[in-house]
Amino acid sequence: MEAQEDNNLLEKQKLEEAAESLKNIDFTTENYKDILEIINRISAISASNRHDEEIERTAISEQAATPEASPNDNTNYDESTIEESESNSPAPLQENADLKEPIVFGKTVLPAFAIMTNKGFKTYANAIVESYDEEMQTYILNNGKEKVILPKKTFETILSPESAYANPHKLEKATIAEGSPSVVASKTILPEFAMITQHGIKSFKNFTLQSHNEAENSYTISDGDTTLTVPSDTFQEIIKPERFVNQFDENTPAHKKLLQTQYESYSKDRDNTANNFRHNLSVHCRKECSSPLESLKVAQEIISRMSKDEQQKTRNLLNLMKKEDETINQLIVRTYFEAIKEVPLNEEYIRQNFPDKKITRPPYDTLTAKGSLVDRDSNLRIGDTIHDIAFNVDKILGHGKEKLYETLTVVSASKENNSVLLMDKNKSYYEVPRDTLLENYNKQQQKEHRQESRHRKSYCVDIER
Repeated sequence: MEAQEDNNLLEKQKLEEAAESLKNIDFTTENYKDILEIINRISAISASNRHDEEIERTAISEQAATPEASPNDNTNYDESTIEESESNSPAPLQENADLKEPIVFGKTVLPAFAIMTNKGFKTYANAIVESYDEEMQTYILNNGKEKVILPKKTFETILSPESAYANPHKLEKATIAEGSPSVVASKTILPEFAMITQHGIKSFKNFTLQSHNEAENSYTISDGDTTLTVPSDTFQEIIKPERFVNQFDENTPAHKKLLQTQYESYSKDRDNTANNFRHNLSVHCRKECSSPLESLKVAQEIISRMSKDEQQKTRNLLNLMKKEDETINQLIVRTYFEAIKEVPLNEEYIRQNFPDKKITRPPYDTLTAKGSLVDRDSNLRIGDTIHDIAFNVDKILGHGKEKLYETLTVVSASKENNSVLLMDKNKSYYEVPRDTLLENYNKQQQKEHRQESRHRKSYCVDIER
């Protein structure tokens, strides 16, 4: 007996030393799994002992409180008292496949666990489930020293540790929605957008989703008057979250409302082939050309970089595209004006080059005030419109020159720079030599005067006295 008692004392002493050592151990990423396994095993033994003691105490209490039933006992128990007792007993919060018994508030003891908290990584043992907050989806635990608030998901990983890992079999067929606005058919007003149509850039506003064609993977949208069918990728671009945020007003130019894919098509070069010639020319006209004269130079440069075969294809294609009474140069000029229709010139290019840079250098010499004479020997003034100015330009295909006629307004003039800046009705700018313009303008004026003089003589009324 004494030997047995010594062994028990020794084992108890070892357990106490182990418990003390356990308190002083620092949790690390290398050892926390082993330590938790030990804590869980100890907690399981402790919980089992407490459960057996609870059952034993309950049985003794029931025996003391319940009189022996005799065969002749005709006592009628009040059913309403039984129902009230049951309703007042702790109700199970949830059933869990890993628990043999339901969770009972104030009684269920959780196994030891470790979690990351707002106070760092902490370990808890003998924590009792006190309550559950349905609104916050959190559990309140109490280990006798402090209360702990656990999110529902974290709580479930304590009951079922394997639930901490995603189960791919449960999600492999699931569709997960992104955090973007939903589109309700016939109700959600789609963000305003613009697209390139056969009639140029067009804006679309107040459209709603009407239907989805799953076979063609397309969407039908409408504003009540106009109906469009767009492919899925275009529709997805229309309903991007940022387009709901970025609102346009009546002053926003149409090209700024373009969908990104449309904008790239609108502003980026394609392969330098005959079929892409007009597109590439239009891109450069919008970006860097300030007049039809510059568009002709750009057209020549684009064609010069083509292979001989593509150059011939381009010539054939342009001959097919031009109107009956139109030259290829005139087709290029028409392409220029169509290209800048929505963007009347690249704003940054104009700001850097026209007219500020030219009208302000040098300030004492440049004339910009409307009505100012360009030269004292001429009656040409700032603001005057000159009709049928002929520019002799190179043919972009073939040899020789061709006249390009324009009606232009004088914007500014500088004697020192020998330049005059002219502008057409589309706000395209032309810089020409001052001396050349004055010489030809004066000649034109003289011709007009002679014609007017002859006209007056031919229609005058002669009276002899």
